[in-house]
Parts: sequence; structure tokens; C-alpha cells
Amino acid sequence: MSKTPNYDTKVKAILDGLTPGEKICAITGEKWMMDDKEIGWYRKFNVPPSKYAPLTRWKQLVSWFIGNQIWYQKHPETGALIVSAVHPATGIKVLPDKEWFDRDFSDRTVPFLTDRPFFEALRELQLKVPMLAHQTYIEPKNSIALVSRGDEDSYFVLVCKSKRSFYSIAATDVEDSAEIIFSDFVTSSYNILFCNNIHQCSFLRSSRHCINSSFLFDCRNCEFCFGATNQRNKKYLWFNEQLSKEEWERRRAEVDLSKRTILDRYRMQFKTLMEQAIWPENFNEKAVQCLGEYLNDSTNMDHCWSSRDNAHDSSWVIVTLDNSYDNAYCAGTILSNNCYLSIPASSSRALFSYEPRKCIDVEYCIQTINCEHCFGCIGLQHKKFCIFNQQYSEAEYWKKLDEIKCAMLERGEYGEFLPAWMASTYFWDSSAPTYCDADADFAKKVQANVFPPESAGAIGELENAEVVSAEMIPNAVDDLAPEQWIGKAIRDETLKRRFSFLPTEIALYKKLRIAPPVRHYTARIGSLFAEMNLAVFVETTCRQCKRPITTTKNKSFPNRTMYCLECYHRFLETK
Repeated sequence: MSKTPNYDTKVKAILDGLTPGEKICAITGEKWMMDDKEIGWYRKFNVPPSKYAPLTRWKQLVSWFIGNQIWYQKHPETGALIVSAVHPATGIKVLPDKEWFDRDFSDRTVPFLTDRPFFEALRELQLKVPMLAHQTYIEPKNSIALVSRGDEDSYFVLVCKSKRSFYSIAATDVEDSAEIIFSDFVTSSYNILFCNNIHQCSFLRSSRHCINSSFLFDCRNCEFCFGATNQRNKKYLWFNEQLSKEEWERRRAEVDLSKRTILDRYRMQFKTLMEQAIWPENFNEKAVQCLGEYLNDSTNMDHCWSSRDNAHDSSWVIVTLDNSYDNAYCAGTILSNNCYLSIPASSSRALFSYEPRKCIDVEYCIQTINCEHCFGCIGLQHKKFCIFNQQYSEAEYWKKLDEIKCAMLERGEYGEFLPAWMASTYFWDSSAPTYCDADADFAKKVQANVFPPESAGAIGELENAEVVSAEMIPNAVDDLAPEQWIGKAIRDETLKRRFSFLPTEIALYKKLRIAPPVRHYTARIGSLFAEMNLAVFVETTCRQCKRPITTTKNKSFPNRTMYCLECYHRFLETK
């Protein structure tokens, strides 16, 4: 028996009238084909069809992703500085995670009114309830880390499990490294993107099982290589030229990457080498019946980006792992199933929600923990049958839920994700630009948070520190004296933002023999992200056999030589 009969009748009339065909995105004007599979997801979740193209939905979702940002907030009661994923200019308060979990926010509510715009009411509640400052899964030790999975002695890392590392994102089992993105099992390395099992390397892209190498793209089981593309089981390559051991060691000894002028020259040479390389239509591995990019150990994933660990049977999901399945139009899906247009963790049937953890049947909720049958709630733990944080009896809950969903459906509110203007992020450091190529026009259309990034005290003590230009940073790492640079606010003149060096950071650069950076870390990470294949699907043809293929956009390498997987594997056999 239906628990929301009036809503079910209204949405059934809409779903019964759906037929496949071309649609136009209400935000971007982009055209897309709504097919039977998409309609099937609407029917499965009993929701009206989205007014937005799939890529637009992704952009809205990942505008809520922390992306590449760490800010300072003030404790709402004591005024103490708190490191946080939430930018203070959003107006959203935060509490340290341990303190947040000890609180009960069920007393912070807004009235239930069906004639009031839903997101207006939800925003009022959002400003009453603080968010988790760190969003930690495993408590970090001696670290500045957000969404930590167990960091130790690491700084400015996000969604990582690391030791003694810096400025990394979505990196697992990483030690003594810096600027590591979407990579696993990396030690003593620098500037690594979508790689695994890497040791004593620098500037690697989409490579596996490599050691003592630099400037590699799409290489496997290589060691003592300097500049190589599309190589397998090789030693002593120099920009794809085979050398003797003695000649390679002689040349390598002459290159000092601890000097920026030299490092920059080789980085430009590496970019040229990547432009000349053969690119496969995707970098999927052990992906069965899948369409997408960076899919690993996955099955039946349709139009997905970055999945692993037995993700399966999902459509249009961006970043998913740990046996997640039967999800559609989601992002950051961890150990979750039967979720729609959400960012869920260990949840089932979460709709239109941001970071519900261990929840069942929640809609339009933000950071609810161990909740069931909740709608429009924020910051609740171990609750059932709540609307706008107000507790109801089971019968009352379903009656009121029916009313509110009918009102939202009639106003055209129900069926879309939380708006970008409610996000806790600064838009340009969120994942919308870096993963989905969202631009200023999109940000304006969705009213995203584009305030000055250093506003509202977001950079803490750096705001009042002595400022020096990044142009003053020495060329050679050996000339970077800690006593002169630690604690100084350094201004990136291009980005017009400030950063500083940590003592352990300088020590790592010297150990790795890498020139000291002169860009704000968000610019460095942004440049690294710009070299990956984006979560933006494009149609092209294999350069070799001319067969149509679906691949993904790359901002840094728009004119890649693309091969279908069959031609790509034949090409590798000839090398």
C-alpha cells in the first residue's frame, strides 16, 4: 500500500507520459537524448524526469565536493580558529567533528509550511545547524586533513590515507610524497596523477608499477626511465630513446630538477611528448560491460567516471567505490545502493541528499547520520520520521510527507539536487570546474559561490602576516632557507592568493630534489587536474581504424591521437 498516495498518483501520471526523445537542458541549453534506460531510473525511484542534462546534474552535484580547498573558520561559540572544508563566506557554521557528533541538533527546526518555497526553508535550517568541519572517516594524526581516511603527519590533504605527505587528493597508502592525485601505493614521489605502485618517481601520468623514473605517461613496469610514453617493461629510456645503463646514468646525473629553470624546461618537453603520444579511448582496467573513464574492478557501469572496488550496475555516477550498486546520477558514492542524485556514504535509497551516512530512505538531507525515513533534515543522528528536523509519529510523517512532495512537485521543485548556492564550498576550488569543466557562465546561471576566496577570514593568520611575492622564492631548493621562509605569507601574483611553506614541506622538497614551487597549491593541483581526462563525454573516431568511439575531454591535450582499445593494444605489441 502506498504511503504517499497523492504524490504517487501525480508522479505516475508524469511517468506514464514519458517517451524517449531529445531534451533541452533548462540551465545550459544543451541537448541530450532521454532514452529508455534514463526513463527506467525515474520509474525505479518514482521521481519526475530531470529538467537538466546529465552533465549539468554532475556539475551541480560536484559543486558540493570539497575539491581542492581547505579554509579557516571560527568556532561559533569560542571564536577559536578551526580548519574546515566550509568557506566562512557561505554563512554556514562548523564544529570540530568530535564536538559535532556529541551534539543533538534536533531542537533546531523550521516550521512545516507547504506553501513556502522548499529551498528557502531548507536554507533557513542550514544556517541554524553547523556542519562537520573535517568530515573525517578515520581520525588523522598530527595532520591538516579533510575527509581523512587515516592520515599521519600530512598537511593539506583531502580524502587521503597518507603519511608525511602534502597537497594530495584521493590518494591511498601514500608516504613521503607531494601533489598525488587519484593514486595508490605511492612512496617518495612528486606530482603523480592516476597512477599506482610508484616509488621514487616524479611527474607520472596514468602509469603503473614504476620506480626511479620521471616524466612518464601510460607506462607499465618501467624503471630508470626519464621521459617515456606508451612503454611496457622498459629500462633506461630517455624521452623514448633506448640508452645503455652507463649513458642513461650519465645524462641523468647532469639534470638537476631541484632548480626551477631546469625543471620547467623538462616539464614543457614532457608536455610535448604527451601531445605526441597515443592515447587509448579510456584508461579502464578490469571493467566489464562499462562505458566511462578511469573505471577499475567494475561491472555494468554506464557513463561513469572513476569507479573501483566492485562498483556495479549504475548509470551516470562520478567517483564511486566499495561495492556500490544500483545508483544513478550520483557522485562520491561509497558503499551505497539504490541512491539517486545524491552524494551518499554507506546509505540506501538516498535521494537529492548531501553526505547522508548510514542512512535509509532519506530525501533532501544534509549530513544526517544513521537516520531513516527523514526529509529535509540537517545534522540529525539516529532519528526516524523527521521533516525539517521536527519529530513526527510514523502516521503523521507519511501524511505530511505526501503533502510536501505534492506541493514541491506542483511548484517544479521536487526532483532536482540541492542548488549550488546552498553549497558549503567556494565554487572555483570545488570539483565542478576540475572534474566537469564548469565555467563562469555556468557558475552565474546556477548562482554558485564565487565570492573572493580570501574573504571572511578564510585564510586565518596569513591574512595579517608579512607578505612577500612568490617571485622572491629561490630558484634552487638548496637555497630555500627554512629560517627565512617558514611562516611567511607568499603571494601568488597570478592567482592573487597567499600561501606559505611548512618546515616538513621544505624538508621533503630537498629530499626529493624538487625545485620549490612558486604557485599557490590550488594552482598547482589545478594544473595537475587539467592533464587528466575529464568527466565530460565526447564522441570521436579511432585515428587508426576510423571506428566511432566514446571518450572524454582533456583540457590540456585537446588534439590527442586517439585509438580504440583494439587498435591501441595492437600498437603496444609493436613497441
